[in-house]
Amino acid sequence: MVRIPEPQWGRHLMTKFLLMSAAAAALIATPTMAAKNFSPRASGVTGFHGVKAPAQQIKNPAAALCGTGFGAEYATPDGLIGWNDTSGTGYNTAGGADFTCTAIKTKVKEVDVYGYNAPNNPEQYNVTIYKNSGKDGTDEPNDAKVKCTYTGVSAEGGGSYPVHTLSHIKLPTACKLKAGHYWATVQNNDSSGPWYWEVTSTTAGARADWDDVNNLFGSGCTNWSNDRYLIDCLGYSYQDFMLELH
Repeated sequence: MVRIPEPQWGRHLMTKFLLMSAAAAALIATPTMAAKNFSPRASGVTGFHGVKAPAQQIKNPAAALCGTGFGAEYATPDGLIGWNDTSGTGYNTAGGADFTCTAIKTKVKEVDVYGYNAPNNPEQYNVTIYKNSGKDGTDEPNDAKVKCTYTGVSAEGGGSYPVHTLSHIKLPTACKLKAGHYWATVQNNDSSGPWYWEVTSTTAGARADWDDVNNLFGSGCTNWSNDRYLIDCLGYSYQDFMLELH
């Protein structure tokens, strides 16, 4: 059989086609922000270089409300992911810390938290305050009883673990609470990357809670009223989150 040589242009076209196909496959395989594998805790993040933390991080001099207060840091400080990537289908996680108000009426005007790795300064934060659910002998946020919710509130960000940043989240309107048991949940609201809420070894009331609305960490903790705490959702035994109410 006589072999007819392949024209050079055909070989070039085939090579070009294969290169374009490989490039397309690589593009498809490149994870989007919502598909990347982010660490659930700050200590697991490597190579993060965020914007500089604010120069002056002064604690609110007023006495904190409803028994809240920044507890002791762990010997090795850490924080857990509390992040809404704003896509609607991606990362939507938050930490929850409980508190009890004993006064007949309390107005919460500011929520202060310590955190790590906020990608911007200032940053946007979401805060929700729930009534407590004591169903089945547990204490956890009651999904059906939201007292106050705030979206995209500007406060300090920046910093890189293990250097934390104090964020004074000044609420646009006061959250008015009667005497009772409540939970505050906090997350940052930024498509460019996650923030980590610092944990404390001090337990103010019930143990810390955490949720993962779209189950990207496979925790199964997609809501609050699930009779499960942080230790059940992620397996971490951290006691609570750094929180002060003013």
